[in-house]
This record gives sequence, structure tokens and C-alpha cells, in this order.
Amino acid sequence: MLEDQEAIASFVDPVVRAEGTLRLMHNWGYAPTVPALASDLLGGAVTGSVLEEALRHNTQVRMDEGFVYLSGFEDLVDKSKHRAESHRALNGHARTLAEQFAVDLASLCPYVNCIALSGSVASGGYAIGDDIDFDLFVRTDTKYVCYLVSILLGIKYSWRHRHFGGGNLRRLVGFPKVTCINVVWAENETRPFVRQDVALAFELLHCEPLVGASEFARTLAANGWLGSFFPQLFHRRMVDSLPRRDTNLGRLFDGVQRHAVMLRWVNRFCRLTAWLGYTFVQGLWGRDPGARARMEFLRRVKYPYEVFQD
Repeated sequence: MLEDQEAIASFVDPVVRAEGTLRLMHNWGYAPTVPALASDLLGGAVTGSVLEEALRHNTQVRMDEGFVYLSGFEDLVDKSKHRAESHRALNGHARTLAEQFAVDLASLCPYVNCIALSGSVASGGYAIGDDIDFDLFVRTDTKYVCYLVSILLGIKYSWRHRHFGGGNLRRLVGFPKVTCINVVWAENETRPFVRQDVALAFELLHCEPLVGASEFARTLAANGWLGSFFPQLFHRRMVDSLPRRDTNLGRLFDGVQRHAVMLRWVNRFCRLTAWLGYTFVQGLWGRDPGARARMEFLRRVKYPYEVFQD
């Protein structure tokens, strides 16, 4: 972490900052547009025109029809162009689904403090067949209750959209995987985060709170180290835009949380139940070498916050 912070602190030249940011983005498999790179730049955002002028004569960073990439990563450009076009056409549909899911989850499980949209829908590269990704921020000792409820709710959405297809959409027993919970962070894991590196800061930069924006802001405030990488995180305007509904399950969970011992036992039961389902699904998808490599990559970049790494 110290080496990362020293490196970022030394970034004065936007070209150097652009190279570091592009390495992060290429690691996730995409090349950004000039405005996206300028907004997400390590060390703080700049205007697109300033960045474009700085990069104009650089031999390591190249531009192609408004997309930026490091030399050697030309293959990402066509893929990213296609995703940008697809995102413009499909994001309205994906956004509606994401908001419906967030309201349902927040209403069913009051232990969820914040539901943040992440992945391709949040970053501007959504394509048909993509999961809709979420990061959850939850109360201490409720991580697996929240995770299991989100998985069961995801099955409901898979059934509702069972005839949806296209792209590289993953399916399980014929049902599409519509939603994906990237990571579940309990309060005691985020105040502050144990990991304090550029990769985690980059993940948080691409979180868009749908429910619990104030909780997301408090989490950022408890992690001032994020400003060493992306100070623009602290200049975002965050507003709660989606309401929670009153539900029978939500009232039941409200009652359980008044009894700490009962809550711990419920969380343990949910952990076991979720682990059995998780292991089954990972075993099925792990038969494909490409899917297995992707799962291993996600385990590494999420460590120690990937589900069941506790």
C-alpha cells in the first residue's frame, strides 16, 4: 500500500497518471473513451481536452476514434467500441432491472445498508448477455443473511426473464443469470477497509449507490486513504433515489436483529445454505476453462472480500 501511495503522490504528469489508470482498466478487459479516462484518472479528474492534448504525442498511450489504450492492447478497442454502442442501446433496460432489484432487496432485507450498482452497467460498457452487478454494504453479523436473500431474489429475476437470451449469457438449468452480487461488505470490514490499495479504490470509484447513498458516503469518509488514489471519489453528489417498501420478511428480520444470539445463528445457517449453493454452481461453471480462469481472477482481485473467504 505504501509503495502505491508514494507512486500516486509522485504523479504530476497526466500522461503518467493515464498509463497507470489504463493498466487498471485493461486488467478488467476494456479500453475507455477519452472522457471516461479523464474522469477516472488516478490522482484526480481532468478535462477531456487537457488529457487529449497531453496524450497527443505519447508513443505508449494511443487513441483510436476516441478510445484510449496502451500500446500492445489494440485488441481491446473493437470490443470496447461494440460495448459502448450496446450500452447506449440497452442501458435503459438494464438500469430499470437494476433499480427494481435494488428496491426489492432493500425492502426484503433491512440489514442491507447500501446497494451499489457496479460492473458494466455502471461503467458504461453493458452488452447483451452481461450480468447486472452489485456491491452490497451490510450490517455486521448479517453478511450471509443478505447474501442468501440476494441470491434467492436473483432466482426470481432469472425466472421472470427466463426467455431472455443473447451474448455470452450464463445459464443454470436453463435459467439466465440476470443479477450478480460481486461482493458483500459488512460494516466491520469497511471502517476502515483492511485492504487499502489502488484496485479496491478503483472498484469503489465505479460503485453507483442505488439505495443507501448516505451509507456509501459514510464508508468513503471512514477511508480517507482513497483520496491518495482517486480524490474525485469525495466530490461526487450522492442522493438516495430509491425507496424501501414495507414487507413481511423485512419486519421479521427487524424482529430477529433485536436478539443478537438469534441473529448470529440465523447468519450461520444462511452461510451454510449459501455455501452449498455456491459450491454447486461454481462446480458446474468451473468445467469450462474460460469460466474457471475468470473465477480465479475474481477471487484474486476480491481477496479477502470474495464470498466465503472469511
